[in-house]
Amino acid sequence: MKPYWMALFLIPFMSLTGALRAADPGKTTAPGSDDLSRYLAIKTRPGESAVVRDASGRTLATARSSGNNSVVFRDAAGRTLGTATTWGGRTVFRDAAGRTAWTANPSANGQNITYHDAAGRTQRTASTSGGSVTFRDAAGRTTSTLRQNNSSITARDSSGRTQSTSWTSGGKPAAPAKR
Repeated sequence: MKPYWMALFLIPFMSLTGALRAADPGKTTAPGSDDLSRYLAIKTRPGESAVVRDASGRTLATARSSGNNSVVFRDAAGRTLGTATTWGGRTVFRDAAGRTAWTANPSANGQNITYHDAAGRTQRTASTSGGSVTFRDAAGRTTSTLRQNNSSITARDSSGRTQSTSWTSGGKPAAPAKR
């Protein structure tokens, strides 16, 4: 009788844990090295602050831009994960120890960005089209797509599942073009 009772207890329990994990993707987002962080490192304006959350809504990190063309990434506990600094269009991301983790170089038309690792190998490309940004790996396979809606950004993996989201606040409006 015991094995029968145990099976009746475990089936609902396993169903419940499966439902709880449904929003938790197998591949966790790593702030500073995921596609959403790469996008925020380049697009965050001075004074803006972004909160990065995983698919289930847990805060993973914050990205805070300062006036010196830098974006500082911190984990949920406030520890520095890394810093992205932009010079003349090129962005360099350094980890918490100050080592270069990746660089980003925009194309002349600004529609494409190529990401390289510290050794100079191409890791990702990002292309903008119709309000969304598509990230591809070095082999050209889609890794994620980002879509912005007002102050929030949703990152979805290649199968369409939500990986992470970001909500941005603060910041200065873009400066008007000089004549």
